[in-house]
Amino acid sequence: MLACAGATLMSACSHAAKPAKQVTPSPASAASAPAAAASASPATSNAVLVAPSAAVLKPSKVTYVARLFSQGQAHRLGFRTLELSDATYDGKSVWLLAELRKMNTVELAESLYVAKGTLEPVHRVVHTADMDVTTQYTRDSILTSFEGDSGGGVHVAVKNERGLIGNIYWLEPMFASLPLAPGWKGSATTVFVGPHDQAHVVLDMWVTGQDSLLVPDGTFDCWTLTLQVGETQEHLWVRKSDKLLIKMDTPVAGIAAAKVELLLAQGQTAK
Repeated sequence: MLACAGATLMSACSHAAKPAKQVTPSPASAASAPAAAASASPATSNAVLVAPSAAVLKPSKVTYVARLFSQGQAHRLGFRTLELSDATYDGKSVWLLAELRKMNTVELAESLYVAKGTLEPVHRVVHTADMDVTTQYTRDSILTSFEGDSGGGVHVAVKNERGLIGNIYWLEPMFASLPLAPGWKGSATTVFVGPHDQAHVVLDMWVTGQDSLLVPDGTFDCWTLTLQVGETQEHLWVRKSDKLLIKMDTPVAGIAAAKVELLLAQGQTAK
């Protein structure tokens, strides 16, 4: 099992799953989702993202330890770092959200540039061991290029729409702007673009309760949330004091009862 730990870390702990069979889930089509997921998810009507003028954003850097839990055992996989910083792209002031996942020599890095005024994605770059993916957002189109060892020069264009987020990681810095409380729920939409298939991916999220969570730096009161990405449900613990993601559990496809856990690493700022 540990032989595939690198691939598991790349796919599971990123909470970047694409919808099964590229079907876009939505409240109106809940009958097409698995029965358990449909019954667990409340109807969604609120937007996860707030108006740009109300967004609470500031530079930050957070590191998580990734572990695989399976058959009663825990195996350390590696780490994940998420950093939000001020940057400039094409002469304009932007937010740069950089995500890095690493397990031994296996790495995946992703950079998303977001306009400060509108919070709309403007540019995105993904680096893996065998492929580079570059996406440019224009007023009307999302233009993606794929270059890699197995062949390159693939270019895909899909229609751009208002209100889309560049990737699922963008939810994390936005947690600080959300009015989390019992009964809160919301949704956002991103676009999965592959060399041969594309799909809108609806991200449904809702507060499920409250919990006191122990991490290396202490014990913190958290909101517990469920995040539904396609047919995958992830469980999140968000610290009440500053709405920082403290822990995330993601099921591992193809391994029964297995999950990947991301837990806030030691030495992070405690609040």
